[in-house]
Amino acid sequence: MSTHRTIVVGDLHGCHAEAVELLRALDVQSSDRVIFAGDLVDRGPHPRACVELAMQHECILGNHEEKHLQQRRREAAKLSPDHLATRNALEDRHYQYFEALPLFIRLPEYGAAVVHAGGYPGVALEQQTPHHLLHLQHIKPPAPKSYWPSKAPADHSFWTNFWRGPERLIFGHSVLSQPLVTPFAVGIDTGAVFGGGLTA
Repeated sequence: MSTHRTIVVGDLHGCHAEAVELLRALDVQSSDRVIFAGDLVDRGPHPRACVELAMQHECILGNHEEKHLQQRRREAAKLSPDHLATRNALEDRHYQYFEALPLFIRLPEYGAAVVHAGGYPGVALEQQTPHHLLHLQHIKPPAPKSYWPSKAPADHSFWTNFWRGPERLIFGHSVLSQPLVTPFAVGIDTGAVFGGGLTA
């Protein structure tokens, strides 16, 4: 008897071999639902293969895909070497795929949702700004501004300290030394591209 599973995979960042190895270790079947949490590209060696793997499953937009859409027409000389390497690996169809990606995927059967970076407390997912869904880190509600951890004022803290649902948010974006598992948030970007392993 096969049981249907929903598997959410953290940021790939070009780590295709690790992604294939993880899906193999999980013995993914055709009845399983696989969702990638965004940031398929940049930093790692195989961005194109990661995008094509995600195209066979489900995925949400990450801030790195967003940046490629924003900089698509930018002169090559003005791109970072990392972004240029990704651009050179992608075709128009990959950009069209990015344009169609949702900002979140609800999993009502689990009382959960998949987002890339996080959710601003007290705001329904449909009302979240794309910036918060794709970039949220350290905040001090009710101020809307989010800071990168190293640049956050001392009285700000990680958004998961404020989020109280109703959904349990499964997110990537922020590199963690180990998965974060709390009643309202599950962080699964364990820094595969930095040697930290890929988490689902």
